[in-house]
Formats: sequence, C-alpha cells, structure tokens
Amino acid sequence: MTRRPFARVAPAAAVGLGALVALSACGSDGAAESDGDGDGVAVDEIVIATAETPWLASYEEMADLYEEETGVRVTMRTFPFDGLLTQQANAAQNGSNAFDVFQLNEQWVGQFYDNQWVQPLPEVDPDFAWDPNLIEFDGVGRWDAENRTTSVDGVPYALPINGNIHEFMYRADLYDELGLEVPTTWDEVIANGEAGLAGGVEHGYVLRGKTPTYDFSAVLFSHGGRWFAGEQDGDWTPQADTPEFRAALEQFKALAEIGPDAPQTVAQAEATSLMQGGSVLQATLVSAVAAPLEDEGASTVAGQIGYAVLPGQTPVSGTWTVGIPTGLPEERTQAAYDFITWLTSQETMQAWADAGGITTRTDVDSDRPELQVIIDSADMIRGGLRYTFTPLMLEVTDPTIGEYLAGTVSLDEAVTRIQDGLTRVVEEAGFGS
Repeated sequence: MTRRPFARVAPAAAVGLGALVALSACGSDGAAESDGDGDGVAVDEIVIATAETPWLASYEEMADLYEEETGVRVTMRTFPFDGLLTQQANAAQNGSNAFDVFQLNEQWVGQFYDNQWVQPLPEVDPDFAWDPNLIEFDGVGRWDAENRTTSVDGVPYALPINGNIHEFMYRADLYDELGLEVPTTWDEVIANGEAGLAGGVEHGYVLRGKTPTYDFSAVLFSHGGRWFAGEQDGDWTPQADTPEFRAALEQFKALAEIGPDAPQTVAQAEATSLMQGGSVLQATLVSAVAAPLEDEGASTVAGQIGYAVLPGQTPVSGTWTVGIPTGLPEERTQAAYDFITWLTSQETMQAWADAGGITTRTDVDSDRPELQVIIDSADMIRGGLRYTFTPLMLEVTDPTIGEYLAGTVSLDEAVTRIQDGLTRVVEEAGFGS
C-alpha cells in the first residue's frame, strides 16, 4: 500500500484516448534554419512539437534547463491533442522538416513506426542501447516491422517520457474507518465496494464507461484474455468469443454495478470529478489523476487518497514517447538525439519528477506515491491501444462495451458485435490472418 502523506499539487500527464483524427492539409510551423543537407551548420535551436497537457509547464522547465546546460534553445510548438497528431503527420508526409522532435501519444506510435515517420534510434547511433532503468512499458518505444506491432524485442524508435499507467486509487480514510484491506484482486475490489455502500458511501467504485476499452483491457489481461490471438506472431484473429473475454466483461460489469448509474456516460473528467467530490470509495485511474485529486483548491479529498498497484497486476500504459522525424539533416538529427537521450537520463528525469512530471525511470526518488506505484508496477505493465487501426477498433469496442454496461445489450450480443467488428477491422487494415 502506498499512501500520500500530505496534499500536494503537481502538474502531471494526461492520457489522450480519443481516436486518431483525419489528416488534414494544415500548414506547419518552421524549424531551425538549415542549408538543406545540414553540412557545416551548427544547430543552436531545436523545435519540438508538443500538446496542451497538464504537464506542459514542467516539460517547459526541462527545456529551459537544457538551454542552460547546452546553449541550445528549445522552442516548443504547442497544439491541442488532435492538432498535434495532424501537425506531425502532415510534417512527416510532406517532408517539411518542421520539427526536430515528434511527441507521440501511445495510441499513435503504431502509425508513426509503421509508416517510418520516425527514425530507428540504432540508425542514428549504432551504439544505442536501452537504459535498463528506463521503463520499457511493454515495448512502447520499439517496433516489430514484420508483425507490425510493438514488441520488447523490436527495434527502438522512440523513448518514453511520461509514465502514465493504471493505478488503484482509494479513500484511505474510509478504508481505515471501514476496516478494509487494499485489494489485490477484482473480487476484493467489489467486496470492498459493497462494504462501502453498506457503510453509507454513495459509490463503491467508478469506471470510465464512456471510453471503456482502455480500462477494460486491464481487466481482460488479468483474466488471461487478449484482444488478438498472437500479435507477436502475426496472428490477428480477434479473441472476443472466448471464455476469458466473457469472464472479463462480466467482471467489468460487476465493477460498474457498484458505481454511478449510467456508467456509459462517465469518461475520465467525470470519474475524476466524482473522486474529487468525495462520493467514491475507489477507482482505477491513470497516474496523472493524482494531481487534480491532491489539488486542495479543487478536491475535497486531497491528502486522503491512497495509491496502490492495480488489482490483477496488469496495469495498462498510456504514455507519451519522443522520436526523431525521418528526413532531417544529419546535424538536426544528432541534435534531436542528444535532446531525447538527455531528457530520459536519470538526472533529467529526477529534475522532472521534482518539478511535478510523471517520469519513466525506476531510479527516480520521490515522496509522490503515484510515482512509486509506477516503479513498483514496471514489470507488470501491459501495452495500451497501439495498433495502426486503433480508431476503427474503438468505434467497435467503446460503444458496445458501454451498451453492455448500461444493460441494453446482452453478453452474447456484445461478444458477437466485438468479434465480428474486430474481424472486419483487422481485415480492412491488412492484418487478416
């Protein structure tokens, strides 16, 4: 059990779980001047594409620190979440060299690696080796080109800079009053929730039923289930029509039933707000949510939240990575490589943790319990929705799971919809077995 000893406000990462936007013909911002091939040009500025996230301020602090240490100015071009994807995809497709560093949400990495929009790191530095203290997040920075999937054995393409994962968050004060133990299984979560309801708590649990696929994945993996038969072996047969998948769906619905009515209307913002308001006993939320929960100006439960490894021990990652755009001149490529390896070093990640960032290393020291949970979970983390076809997958899974939680479709109907829908999606994406 990890419990926050005092309230503290810290900028933290946000997980974007929206579908990939259509790639529109938007203009791009310019980057540092170059003569085209980069020969003989000293790089005194790098341009980074980034998003409007709660951790942007702490990221900017790291950019200022880099300039202090190296003399190289870091210019950040900031876009809304979907706008960041569009700008980077346009830059990659047009070969504009608008940015020196791409910032990739976990849901985008498959698209960028598969299209070779970022450079393999060993091609930039033949001596590159993954730092053993830099968390792998189940291969989020690596790509298996043959099977078109991320893999811990794949070629490194990007480095993780933001360690968002599932964490179990609970009212430690109410747990103490009710004599509850921190759960290690989903059945124990449900039992604790029922005890909370009997003790007068309004909601025994809250889940994000409006965007359920990400949270459901953790329950699915804990039941020994999977979305596809063998991604690492090129077998993309959907696995919805299996005993493990069915058991996970039933467990997920049991969790929803001890929470608010109409779970299919609850997304991350609503779940966070309910926790802040003090009506919820426990929840599965991402590491970033610790910041608003501990914000004394916005949360009635600041200082009363405990943080623990996810029951079932299969937390799913929702991290951000940084990579180097393909086609940059050599000097700009090297400057970008220097920056991203500096950013993910122990000293920088320690400074970022001190500034409120959610870091990605196991050798960072902090009194912030949500960071300790990430470290404790490092070897358990399972990959999030990194497929090249993720948007189309979510169009099948999110509404179907939501309707099942709401009770408007049966278990059999939900399974059939997901099995048939994912079969169509993978075939149309060229992943048919």
